[in-house]
Amino acid sequence: MRAELTVEIARTPEEVWAYLTDVSKVPSWQSGVHSAQVVGGGEVAAGARIEESRSLFGRDFHTTLEICDCEPPRVFGLRALGGPVAFTVRHDLEPSSAGTRLRVVAEADTGFLPGMAAGLMARRAEKQFRKDFDRLKAVLES
Repeated sequence: MRAELTVEIARTPEEVWAYLTDVSKVPSWQSGVHSAQVVGGGEVAAGARIEESRSLFGRDFHTTLEICDCEPPRVFGLRALGGPVAFTVRHDLEPSSAGTRLRVVAEADTGFLPGMAAGLMARRAEKQFRKDFDRLKAVLES
């Protein structure tokens, strides 16, 4: 499954980057996330790990994420190291006339699901993905 979106945010790339990479703020804009923290309280940097707790399809899951790309304030990439679904998410930020153009690409392996179930999950996930980034935009612009 692959989901891609672009959102214009009326804030500078540095402001968007600061909020996006403050993992303690993820529950304020991403549905289902109860908590997220950098392991050991370290810096957001390539190789750092994030522990995340979220609800998905009515169940609670804990996932360890690794920051695989970190180029402030332009690129922030994550990959799941453990959890219910293997996935990656890449955030590309660039200046725009509105402030920041944020392009997000998420890819997940849904191969463990039968055909129709995988399609249903992909549609639900993409819809929620769009809502989450609309909420991020609203929070940053408020």
